[in-house]
Formats: sequence, structure tokens, C-alpha cells
Amino acid sequence: MDHIKNSPNLQKADPAIADGVMPAVVLNFDHPNMIGEFTPWEIDFRQLDPGRLSTRITVRSGHSVSALNIAMNQRVHQRGVSPKGWVTFGIPSNGAVDKWQARDVTENAFLSFGDRDGFDGISTAGFTGNVISFETDRLEKLAETCGFHLDHDNPDAHKLRSKSGLASMAQLEQRVSELLTSADAQWSEEAEETLMLEALSILTDDEVHFDRSQADTRRRALDRAMDLMAANLEDPVSIEEICKESGASWRTLDRAFKEHFGHGPKSYYMRLRLSRVREDLLAGSFSGTINDAANRHGFWHMGQFARDYRLFFRELPSETRGW
Repeated sequence: MDHIKNSPNLQKADPAIADGVMPAVVLNFDHPNMIGEFTPWEIDFRQLDPGRLSTRITVRSGHSVSALNIAMNQRVHQRGVSPKGWVTFGIPSNGAVDKWQARDVTENAFLSFGDRDGFDGISTAGFTGNVISFETDRLEKLAETCGFHLDHDNPDAHKLRSKSGLASMAQLEQRVSELLTSADAQWSEEAEETLMLEALSILTDDEVHFDRSQADTRRRALDRAMDLMAANLEDPVSIEEICKESGASWRTLDRAFKEHFGHGPKSYYMRLRLSRVREDLLAGSFSGTINDAANRHGFWHMGQFARDYRLFFRELPSETRGW
């Protein structure tokens, strides 16, 4: 699931794939255990109810993150072992999983496959769900830098306890769905970091991890973060770097930005860069192309840039420029 290395549907990397726009791969199987022929997963799925079983997976992979959607039309006993060096989580559609690791599954559960741990679950007929895998070392490094204190004895089915945790779950599921269903959705290091931050927010969704910083601390962190963003428009820095340089955890930064602007750090940063592009396009002194304006403010994937620009300003960059 991390990389479908042996799939005949995948070709060798080309410039488009290197740029993070490789489309998702869709595979159909007469039996889900055939997934094991194309992935590092050890799969032992067992059909429980009569009828023809069909399985469809949609998968897309990057450097440190892989995402997959799986759908099966029959009730199945799911067993297996996750790939070594990757930690995996599942977001089933409501009611799609009856039991996980011999426990009843409630709504809003974040299922953990562990890292080379065995998993055991029972899915209902018409099961569908998103599964996301993170390179373990990369996820743990990001957690340490951004102030997430992971409990390595996480429950098998993590129950969301707060509105922010539920929001992170919804955001993660939406981002995974977009990456899997949109052929030109950008898959980049920034996209991977966003997915990891959402997952870390879910995994630390309990009272002991909630932000308790003082207002002055958040204000200082906010000022340092904004200065860093403004100084790095052409080559945007990661949230991991912003946390490191500002000396604040992700939760503190996120709270500070949302208190002041109603948007988190990543959203604020992108809006800042979009606004700078718009300034260039409206300035009579700027003689470059739309691509030039986008590139000088850190937008290199023009399809994604055009969508973000139109969503924010309600017009295309060419309309702003008057072309």
C-alpha cells in the first residue's frame, strides 16, 4: 500500500510524477487477497456472507505518505500485517466496520493498524473506507519538532473527543479523497506534511494535549511566524520549520492564528502568497507573466495555483490581469 511497486499499471517515473501530479492508480480484484501480490501488506481477508465478492482499490503514493481507498461489496473478516517502517490508520465510512481488534467500533473512530502489528476487523457489506500510511520515522520526527507527544500505546480505535479532533478527522478524510479522486491534485512535501499534521492532531486529541499557552506566548509566536512567512514567499518554509524557528508547538501556533485571523497557519500563509501574486498582476510596473508572478511567490503547480486563486478571489488570474 505504500508503493504498488509490482503493479503492471504503473510506469517508470516521469517529470509529471516527479512534480507530484501522478494520478491515482485504480485496481479491481476478484478477491481482496490479491492486493498482497502488488503491495508489501500481508493480507488474509475472508468472505463471511454468500455472493460474489469484488474489491476495488484506489491508491496514490508519495515519499513519506501513501493513501488508499478500498471498497468491498460483501461482509469480510479482515486480517493482516502492515508494512514494516510504516504506521497506518483507517477512516471507515460510518457503519462500515463492526469490530476492530475484537472491539465494537463506534462512529468517529480512527483505526490503527500499527507498525508491523497484526490487525483484525469485521467489515460490513458495501464497506468503503480510506486508509493512510506514514513513514514511521518521518511522522515521529514531525511530531517531536511540532510538539506532539505521541503515546505509542495508542488505542486500536481512537475515539475523537473534541470538536477540533472531529474537524481534523473530517479534514484528513477530505484531503485524502481529493488526492485520490482528482487526477491533477498536487501531491507534494507540503501536502504530505498537511496530512501528517491532521493525523497527529487526531492521535493527540485528549485533554492532556490541549494547548494551555499564555496569550503573550501566543502573540510572540504569532509575530515570529508571520515574520518568517513574509521573508519566505518564493520558497515557502514548512510548518515544521516555522514551529522550530518560532519555538512554539503546532497547537500553540494553530490556536494563535485562529484566534487572530480565523484561519490556521497554513491557510494564512497561502492567502498571504496569493495576495502578493494578485498585487503583482494588478501592478502596472510588473511586466512578467502570470507564471512568473505565481513562481516568485512559491506557486509552482499552475493547475493547483489557478484553482486556489479562483476559489479565493472568485476570478482567474487572467481575469485579474485583464487578458
